[in-house]
This record gives sequence, C-alpha cells and structure tokens, in this order.
Amino acid sequence: MKLSLPNLRQIKGFLYKYRISVAIIFVALVVAGGATGYGLTRNISVDFGPLKLKEKVETRVPAPLTGELVDPAVITKRPIAVVIENHPDARPQSGYNDADIVYETLAEGGITRTLAIFQSKSSTEIGPVRSARSYFVDWLTAYGALFGHVGGNADALDLVSQIGVADLNQFYNGGNYWRSADRYAPHNVYTTTDKLYAAAKANNLSTSAIVAGLKFKKDVAEKDRPASQDVNIEFSYDDFTAGYSYVPKTNTYLRSNGGVAAKDKNTGAQIAPKNVIVEFTSIVPYINYAAEQGVRITDIGSGSGYLFQDGKTTKITWTKSSREARTKYVDETGKEIELNPGQTWIEVVPTGNSVTF
Repeated sequence: MKLSLPNLRQIKGFLYKYRISVAIIFVALVVAGGATGYGLTRNISVDFGPLKLKEKVETRVPAPLTGELVDPAVITKRPIAVVIENHPDARPQSGYNDADIVYETLAEGGITRTLAIFQSKSSTEIGPVRSARSYFVDWLTAYGALFGHVGGNADALDLVSQIGVADLNQFYNGGNYWRSADRYAPHNVYTTTDKLYAAAKANNLSTSAIVAGLKFKKDVAEKDRPASQDVNIEFSYDDFTAGYSYVPKTNTYLRSNGGVAAKDKNTGAQIAPKNVIVEFTSIVPYINYAAEQGVRITDIGSGSGYLFQDGKTTKITWTKSSREARTKYVDETGKEIELNPGQTWIEVVPTGNSVTF
C-alpha cells in the first residue's frame, strides 16, 4: 500500500515526539532478535543525541522556628501556643512531636506543665490541654501566638485580657475542643491545630503572621559526634525529672519522665528534640488575690543555663528584656547560640536545682 504524503508527515511527527519510547522498543527488538536468531542485526548503532536531564529545583524554605525545610505557605501561619499538662495521669500526651518548641516548667504542687508552640506542622490531636499561667503568657507573647488553654488562674486570665492576647480559651470555644472518654477529668481535654485555627477565624483573629526566625546551623558531622550523653534535670519529685539520652546516629535527645520513655500518644514515637536548653531562674510558691496557689517565675530578666546539642554541653546566659521580646541565649564568648534544625525543648528550672550530664 502506498502512503500518502500527509500520512508520512504524521508518522515522522509521531516518531520524533516519541523517539525515546521508540528507541526502547527498537533496542528490545534487537536484543530479542539476537537471542532467537531472527533476522535483526546486532551491529546497528542508534544515536539520539545528548539527553538533557532537568535539574530538580528546591522550592521549600526553612521554617522560622525549626529551620527544617517546609512549603513556603507554611511559614506565614500564625503560631499556636497550647498548655499541655505533665501529670502522670496525663501521660502519654498527644501532639508533642508536632510542636516546634516546647517550654517545660513548674506549676503548683511540684508538678511540671508545658507550653507547646505549633507553627510548621499540623497536629491531629493535642492534649490533655490545661489551664493558663502568667509565665506562659509571657513566653507566647514573644511569638505573637494564638493561645489554646482551659481556663486559668485569676492573675493569668487578667493578664490575657489586659494585654489583648489572641485568646482561644476552651470556656468560650467549647466546640473546638473535646473531652476524651478514655481518661477522666481534668486530664481529658483535647484539640487540634485545625480546630484552633477555626476558632481564631470565628473570633475574627488573624491566622497568618510574619514569624521572625531563630538562628540555625548545620548538624555536626556524624563522625564528630560523641558516643553518648545523658542529661537529667531535677524539678521536684522523681516523676518529674526530665531525662534526655543522646543518640549520635540521629543527633537527637530521647526524652524521658522519671526514667520512663516519654512518647507521643499520636504515633507512639519517643519525643526526640534536636536541642535542649536549660534556663535557671527564681521560681517561688505564692498565693494570688483569689486565694489560688501557684508559682511566681522570673522569666523577664537574665540568668545562667546550658545548651545541650550535638552531644555536647555549652554554658549559656539567657536574657529576656520584656514580655514582647524573645529570650536571647549567648555562650560564654557573648555569641548568640545557633540551633540544629528540628525541635527545641526549653526547660525553665529553679536556680540551685540539680542538672547532671
């Protein structure tokens, strides 16, 4: 059959467009012909010219509070700060491994409580969520964060109102929290990052922000990391001793509570920050004007501390000049510390308490 000119042009166009696929089929036929003795010659040379491979361009950017690479849309999300309790009946807690930064310090009765800052990751369950304290307000204000909590003592709630915190108190946003049936009150209130952003929108609060970034460096090369480092931070009773065990392979610190591995209930994975900071400061019991027991923490001012990072210990000085200012950490030479990309835990400890490493 004789092919017309238009058909030849179509065939040429098809062969040009799919030249690589045709080449693969052709080579396969050559190999098959050679193996079976059919009439395809084995010395045919096919040259399609140099193949140009398109270089993959990195479009992600460092998250401001972790230094880890994320989608650019993530970095404009407003941080969320959530109070999570650390009573033994609240363990294992949910959501810690999704947090960028976690503060731990004492509440009343020698029990520690935490403030988790979420920005670069979403979390499908956070809790148990507990009540506010004034020092948590001081820390979250420096991030311009939305504030998730269940009530609070009188002076903390007064402060929230006085300075205009972007408040998401469960008392007034009940539909954005729930109570779990597998734990008893008050250790059973939970929420999610999506629910808290929804609560913010319902309250006409902005859910986007320009977040100032922390300073980061590259991890130390694995060959230069020490074999081990164990850190134990005393708060009060043994149940509330925060332990961190260094893992050189991942350059992380596995967290424990009272010698028991601290795991995230959402995934079962042990909490493993890349950086652990200790701040020593004055923490003293007091009773407020509503006759509520609490602790007064000097979080605006300065003091000494440690940075645990790369399996090593660095003596530091911390300074926080105002409620709105972030805490600044410098080493013994006066140089501001740089963090490894990843999660950071900040342990605010009474001056004089034991920290061993």
